[in-house]
Amino acid sequence: MQNIQFKPGVLDEVFHKLRFKVEAMRDEERVCCLTLDEMSLTPKMEYDAGSDSLWKRYTPKSYRYGQPHTCLYVRWNYDTMEKQTVGYHFTSNSTDSTIKEIILDIKQKASEIGLHIEAVSSDMGSANRAMWRAFSIICAPLCEII
Repeated sequence: MQNIQFKPGVLDEVFHKLRFKVEAMRDEERVCCLTLDEMSLTPKMEYDAGSDSLWKRYTPKSYRYGQPHTCLYVRWNYDTMEKQTVGYHFTSNSTDSTIKEIILDIKQKASEIGLHIEAVSSDMGSANRAMWRAFSIICAPLCEII
């Protein structure tokens, strides 16, 4: 995995490499969860002591539209507790239902290599609530979704 270019989007190269690993898995090891995690990003300069250099200022395109965020998608194996990043996107403060399409794309790619996503999990941040609404799943305060 070290030679994969991790550019924003669904990481097709990761799925390609996972295919070989999945072929050797037992059926119960192919069952997994897709976890979404959104985090805010702050543009800044950083010093890298290893290379004795300053890292470039982080300014994703979405920064022009407000506080930048990233949404990380991780496949999580129930049996082995193994995690694997399968994609990420830069977003702005508000996100429409495009996350729904990304989730469906990841689910399709996982299925094509023999993985079975049985659950999708997220916190209830605003972008994630918009994604759940796009799937027609609504959760009000004190309600339970199982």
